Amino acid sequence: MARRTIVDHYARQARHQHYVSRAVYKLKAIDEKYQLFGPGQQILDLGCSPGSWLQYLGPRVGPTGLVVGIDRQPLAINIAPPLYFVPGDLEDLDLKQVKSISPNFDAVLSDMAPATSGIRDVDHQRSMHLASLAWRWAQELLRPGGHFLVKVFEGPDFPELVKEVRPQFSRTHIVKPAASRSESREIYLLGWRRQTGTLSI
Repeated sequence: MARRTIVDHYARQARHQHYVSRAVYKLKAIDEKYQLFGPGQQILDLGCSPGSWLQYLGPRVGPTGLVVGIDRQPLAINIAPPLYFVPGDLEDLDLKQVKSISPNFDAVLSDMAPATSGIRDVDHQRSMHLASLAWRWAQELLRPGGHFLVKVFEGPDFPELVKEVRPQFSRTHIVKPAASRSESREIYLLGWRRQTGTLSI
């Protein structure tokens, strides 16, 4: 009962504050702890639908900033600058289309999650594929000093991703925000302040 009460709390709060998803409170908690976002920043949000992260990020970067969301699913919100939406699947999307909006970003975020099968190993592998895809994009688009945040379902291949990401950042953190459901295996890997330049995909 207590767990369901917590879940309902975030859902009710999201409706009250006019966010389209309770997932916004995961990003908000991470931002408040690690101070990721600020005025004038340029941010790339991968898997942005239905749009609650965009709703949060817009006021954080302000009118001089830029937030570009990408998803194959449509948004559930209306947007205007500094928010922009690029429809498409990251598997097929031309990187040049994003670079035409901004050649690099202060943060690359991914809240992408696969369609779940209920089979832990399968769902983990699907999640790792999406996380690896987000990391490939980050390597190309994330400027030095920028942050990388990606959602992953826990499993045996996760340490390899951490091992690959860690050398490029001042610090890495594994985070499970309070708004994540306790029964969920989702966690977030945060690469804080990138120390190297971009690589080619």
